[in-house]
Amino acid sequence: MAADYPPYMFGYGVIALVFVKIRNTPAPEQFTHEYLAHKLGFARESDRAFIPMAKRIGLLSTDGKPTELYQRLRDPAQCCAAVAAAMKHGYPMFYAKHANVHELDRKVLAGFVAEITGLAPGHASARAIVGSFFALKVLARPRVVAERVAERRTARERRS
Repeated sequence: MAADYPPYMFGYGVIALVFVKIRNTPAPEQFTHEYLAHKLGFARESDRAFIPMAKRIGLLSTDGKPTELYQRLRDPAQCCAAVAAAMKHGYPMFYAKHANVHELDRKVLAGFVAEITGLAPGHASARAIVGSFFALKVLARPRVVAERVAERRTARERRS
């Protein structure tokens, strides 16, 4: 992942599932690939990209220790607000250009990402940035969280 691009992961479909596991599992001293794989159950190579993304959105410190924002994510009363704060932390260039960027639809956001990054709208990284942002956006909306996570869990179980 290029440091000058907004946070993203190609396997953005697992973001919601990882967040659910984080909420239901005691916080580690340090969030490592081993913790992600063995404690949370995300052992695929593509799942490993969650850690650098989590660092860039403020859930983990640079050395992998859970932050105060991570702890807020674990609290059901604060989890949606914590995700919204993580979005603002990780995507300041989006919010600087458009205060309500989280209200844009996917197509408009794709154009926005292309403008900010210089990537073509159909570029794989641009699609991953948009997908990652949208995955977080869904988690920041309380009514949608339970439904979407259940959908993704069912789809993932079918693929396994």
